[in-house]
This record gives sequence, C-alpha cells and structure tokens, in this order.
Amino acid sequence: MSNAITPSLESITVRAKYLIPEKDFSIIAKQIREQPFLSKFFYIYQPVGESIKLTYMKHFLDQEENDKQWYKTIENTRSGGIAHVGLAVIEHQNNGMILEVECRPMLWFKIATLNQTDFNENDVQEALIECGSFIRQFMSLFKGKEIEPISVYPIIQRTEIKSRLLNLGLKETVEHLDKAEKHIVQNNFEESLKSSRTAFEKMIDWELKKRLLEETNNYKNNLERLKSKGFIDSLTTELMQTYYHCLSGIVHGEAEVKPGFYEAQMGYGMTLIMLQYFADKLP
Repeated sequence: MSNAITPSLESITVRAKYLIPEKDFSIIAKQIREQPFLSKFFYIYQPVGESIKLTYMKHFLDQEENDKQWYKTIENTRSGGIAHVGLAVIEHQNNGMILEVECRPMLWFKIATLNQTDFNENDVQEALIECGSFIRQFMSLFKGKEIEPISVYPIIQRTEIKSRLLNLGLKETVEHLDKAEKHIVQNNFEESLKSSRTAFEKMIDWELKKRLLEETNNYKNNLERLKSKGFIDSLTTELMQTYYHCLSGIVHGEAEVKPGFYEAQMGYGMTLIMLQYFADKLP
C-alpha cells in the first residue's frame, strides 16, 4: 500500500467531557441499557461503580468462541466503525454530574489486537469523524452539555497544559486550542492549524505585555525582542520562529502540499509544547 501509515493508539482515541443534568449514575446506566440502537449493536457491560462500557457485538456464548468471533469481527468491520465506548463520572456538582466519555474506533483494535499496520489517511479521518459524531449523539440522549471538547490528543497532557494556561488568565488562548482540536475531528485541517497559530500568537502577546515590552510589526520580531531581553535563548527563539513561519505559510496558502490530519495534529501538538514552555518557564 502506498503512503501507508500506522497511527498511534492515543491519536485515534476520542474523548470529551459533558455536564449531565442528573445526579444518580444508576439512572444513566439504566437509560443506556434501554436504548434500542445501543443494545442492538453493543454488548453493554454491568456498571462498575460510576462507570460503564460498551463493546461492539462482543456477546457470545463462551469465551473461546467469543474471542474467535471478536477477531473475525475486527477483521471484517471497516476502520471507522465504533468498537468501544466508555463512560465515567469524574465529578458531582449541584446541577448534575460531569462525565468523561471515550470512544475507540475499530481501527484501534485492528492495530492493538490484530497488529495490522498499513492504513491510509482516509481510514484515520473516518475513524475520528465517526467517533466524534457518535459521542455527540450519545450525549444528546442525556441532554449533555459539552464542557471539554472532543479531543484527539493525550488527555492528561492537554488538560494539564490547559489548566496551567487558565490559571494564568489565558482563557482566549485556551479557546483557540479548543477550536484547533474541534477542527481536527471535523476534518478542517487548515482551520485547525490557523487556530493553533492564533493560540501561539495570543501567548506571545501575553508574554510581551507581562514583560512590559512593546510589540513589533510581526511575531518573528516579537520573539527576537524576548530573546534580546534574555527571556528566551537563541536556539529556542530560532525553533519557535521556524514553527511560526511554517504555520504562517499554511495560513497564507503558501504550503506546497495541502495539510492533512497528521500535519494538523503535529501543529497542535507543537503548539501545546510551546505554550507549556512559556507557561512553566517564564512566569
């Protein structure tokens, strides 16, 4: 297969957080079990504490036959099919519960269980889009309100960085990060990269203001100004300028090849790293 790719399992695990106007998880679990479209396609496990999981068609008479049929199902099901859904309460509030929902496409199990390695970018895009759509449909059953958008980046690292930025008062920067994530799942890769670039710009604006430094006519020079005042070293400045130049070229339509999923994810991941650097080192 030409241009074959093997995505990491983390990059195809889709997550989000929702506020549900219900305080008793047993009611949510009961509603899930009573949904015809869920019980038709998924084996719904018994709740464990305040969590429950669903697995596609893994419901057979004995363990040996179960495993054989499951492997066959993975092999014969398209990569974008929904294979696993997990739901867990992470916080109780006065107006309901915050749930974290996780979705894994069949592509995840083709890699993890069957050790398949050759996929194309359309396989990945299909998997992300369908998982995102399923999460929204699933949460609409419970009148869920999205409080942390659908994410395709390691949730722990992303959450830690976002929390750090919010503590610094950088709400607008976080909003652009959220937009970058949403655009990846929605297949809008150029828009995702634009949002990543804007998040970076907002961080530089904040740094200049914090250091009482006047802005220049462009962000390359803004970074030079931070370097000249001793806030960042030469190698870090050069790295950030190269990163910013790359994103700017895409924003202005100067890229040789139209960006895809991996370019958007790389841009987003690098933006997180840059923002973490500023948030941790320079305050």
